[in-house]
Amino acid sequence: MKSVLSSIFGLILLGSAMASPAASADAETIVRETTEKVLAALRSEGDTLKDDPKRLHAIIEQLVLPHFDFRQMSQWVLGVHWRNATPTQRDAFVMQFEDLLVRTYSRALVDYRNQKVAFLPARARSADEVTVRASIDQGSGPAISIAYEMYRTDAGWKVYDVAIDGVSLVINYRSSFGQEIRRGGIDGLIQRLAEKNMSDRG
Repeated sequence: MKSVLSSIFGLILLGSAMASPAASADAETIVRETTEKVLAALRSEGDTLKDDPKRLHAIIEQLVLPHFDFRQMSQWVLGVHWRNATPTQRDAFVMQFEDLLVRTYSRALVDYRNQKVAFLPARARSADEVTVRASIDQGSGPAISIAYEMYRTDAGWKVYDVAIDGVSLVINYRSSFGQEIRRGGIDGLIQRLAEKNMSDRG
């Protein structure tokens, strides 16, 4: 996955012709409003976040994480390995995977420099599934396209995948984690993620 994915994740909270227009509007509103809140926090606190990573983690946890379904993402990332995992292994993986993403994207957000975010018309595949699209103007070079795959749950709209220039986060991690599982099993993958997360804490 391109390194730019790191910065894009932090900028978020973040069809069918028969789909309801309101469905895509509601999902897009969530992404827009969350993006604006995160960007406002980054502008307000600026370089002080470099010296206070816990504060940046808190911003992401407060504004972004509530709009992601990490358990569903984890299930799709592990694929067949999810079905073979025990409940304890599943819970442990979800926790470490979420922690990994928060820390990875927190580091990237420290270098945020006011890139412009433009939203494109959302695509509703059904009344309960929507692709919210955006474009990042880097200032130099081509713009970066982002697609937030979202679905409606009892708790509201949730992101279950993010694609950067057509490259899916879920598919990317499924490939790399699959290789790790073949080497050391799912417990080996969980241990590796836990060690990386612990190392990142310093």
